[in-house]
Amino acid sequence: MNGYFPDECWELIFQNLREDDERDLDSICLVSKRFLSISNRVKHSLNVNTMMRHLLPNLLRRFRHIKSIVICFDIRFAFEKDLDGLVNQIARSGVLNLQAIRFRCSTEPPRDGFRALALNKNINNYLKVLDCSGLCSMQDKDLVLIADLFPRIEELWLRTDAYIYKDAVAHITDDGVDVLASKFMELKEIVFTGFFCFITDQSLISLSTNCAKLRKISLCIYSRCQHYVTEDGIDFVVRHSPNLTSLSLELWSLQHSASSFAIGNALANAKNLHSLTMTQELISDKRICLVAKACTPLRKLKLVGFNGQCPEIHGGLKFLLQACELTLEELTLRNWTLSNTDISDLVKYLSNLTSIDLDGHFGLTSVTFYTLTKSCPLLEILTMSRTRGQEIDTFCPDPLHKNYRLRHLDISDNMWVNDTMLDNFGQVCPNLQFLGVSECLRLTNLGIGEVLRGCPEIRQLNIDCLHVSDIFGRHSDNSVVNLKTLKARGTQINDKGMAMIGNRCRNLQYLDMGYCNKVTGKGVMEVVENCARLRGINLIGCGKVSTYILPERLRWCFQGPH
Repeated sequence: MNGYFPDECWELIFQNLREDDERDLDSICLVSKRFLSISNRVKHSLNVNTMMRHLLPNLLRRFRHIKSIVICFDIRFAFEKDLDGLVNQIARSGVLNLQAIRFRCSTEPPRDGFRALALNKNINNYLKVLDCSGLCSMQDKDLVLIADLFPRIEELWLRTDAYIYKDAVAHITDDGVDVLASKFMELKEIVFTGFFCFITDQSLISLSTNCAKLRKISLCIYSRCQHYVTEDGIDFVVRHSPNLTSLSLELWSLQHSASSFAIGNALANAKNLHSLTMTQELISDKRICLVAKACTPLRKLKLVGFNGQCPEIHGGLKFLLQACELTLEELTLRNWTLSNTDISDLVKYLSNLTSIDLDGHFGLTSVTFYTLTKSCPLLEILTMSRTRGQEIDTFCPDPLHKNYRLRHLDISDNMWVNDTMLDNFGQVCPNLQFLGVSECLRLTNLGIGEVLRGCPEIRQLNIDCLHVSDIFGRHSDNSVVNLKTLKARGTQINDKGMAMIGNRCRNLQYLDMGYCNKVTGKGVMEVVENCARLRGINLIGCGKVSTYILPERLRWCFQGPH
């Protein structure tokens, strides 16, 4: 009864802090050796880049409970063989429960590194996620190697593009996928991504036939180039994968089936889908109605158009939203032509939404913002960037019109957003933690300052390309702003503005001032010296700044002229 608080209780507290923002652990570990030890145990993710290779052994000894590692390997600063060495360091480490490795590298696969990972018994037993979508020159032999070394993989991301490798074209084919499917008995999720795709329906059939636990299949092909997946292949997957709950078809085109409406017929039987993504070429009013008739318990729906040239789907969309009104939580309608009136008509079926993305809707204005924040009481994330509407502000001060749950608001690249409107938005959503207003060219520092004052919980602010010299406006007092991340590329911020950031944003951890030509070394040092928690700074394109002025702790994450 001496007031001792057990480590287990502190762990629970730190875990909650980590879920909010893992960067908060950086401060906790400085309190005491005991807190350092506990915070080391609850840190579960680690980002590794080229410039911190020499630190990796110490980091892995410190954070032995890491579950996820993201490797960002910049070929400009290292040789491809160094990636094998970096993966080898992970393989030789004492990490106890590594479950996911993700590569963001644009290099060849670390084949020797893969073999080293497989020799580590802990890693081989626990590794469930392998994301190779950032690796290039993937070939069938790489799929065979991965299948042989890591048969317990549950989630696999593959890049399908073709590359010239030793004077031959290298890419993934059905042969490699067939081998992989025959050995991955535990596979639950697979993602194919790239600008080209050389697999055919045979790959989909192999996966559906051999991987009985398959829950998610995603095809993300980003160009109009020829590919060989047909409606019949999609139909087979849907009909023969009893555990399939997520289907993502981000395709510019799809080869037609020998039978008419194969996808439509398949979707009519997809009664277990929780997540569905389709792009414009696959979307029609009739297909959407078939999904609705299947009474699919959708939680996540994503429909993506191209350049605002879209088929008419309002009737089918209304029918589908009505059918999944009780289950739908996340809705993305990107690059469509829905108007404020259309949103008002649909909103009665969106009462359970926590996230909505309306990026690229030509014609939406603040009317939709007020409609959604009032009619969707559970809404936490709202994206309305690039809507290009002509604004008529309908704001009316109403103490009852508050949305205290909204945490994330992105209204970037909208000419109708001005200072008054941004202030009004802040009054409606006072608990914002993320605000994106990049390229809203009618905004000034006065509007930014007002919303920071009215929404004191804002942790990340994106203001790229705004014509502002500071972010505080008329509120030039010394009150502290709680920003942790500030992205201000291409702004007019100068040394005076940097000094204000340094004085008032003492919790700042990441700062992006790329291409800010008025910033000099003096302004940078105002931030560095006053923001003790600063972990990363980007000064690329700032011709008046040199890396040599930065302390050693920031040089590895610095991007800019030398």
